[in-house]
Amino acid sequence: MTTNRPKTIRLKAIKAVWETITIKEPLPDYLVKSRKISSSREVYELFRYLDQESKEHFLCLHLDAKNKILCVDMVATGSLSSCTVHPREVLKSCLLSSCASIVFIHNHPSGDTTPSTEDIEITRRLKEGADILGLRVLDHVIIGEGDYVSFADKGLL
Repeated sequence: MTTNRPKTIRLKAIKAVWETITIKEPLPDYLVKSRKISSSREVYELFRYLDQESKEHFLCLHLDAKNKILCVDMVATGSLSSCTVHPREVLKSCLLSSCASIVFIHNHPSGDTTPSTEDIEITRRLKEGADILGLRVLDHVIIGEGDYVSFADKGLL
């Protein structure tokens, strides 16, 4: 005797979960809702505190269609001279925030803002991935001791 039982299929469902955080301290300038990003200098001024860090930090600034900040993603924290950044991890949060464009920011604890070969290569890979997803990469800003370098200003994007 043959039974025609329905087959059971089990799938994992992924849902974006948003959390509202209440901050009870003065807001950093980059969290002001009406804040628009219009230059690499402005990015530097907002994130210049990174020049005091003893480890390398890589952040991704998510912007809407009018270049207003949606969120700041702390992608990775590394060591004194390096930070492992994978395009998949950077771009995953970009899709969740529904941003239109992004700016990469990282510091060089040595104080020297000269882009390394690795900096140039990861920027190229991140831009290629972002292009496929329809995201605009506006800049990659390296922050050092009292100074910065903008890939956009230097023609490296």
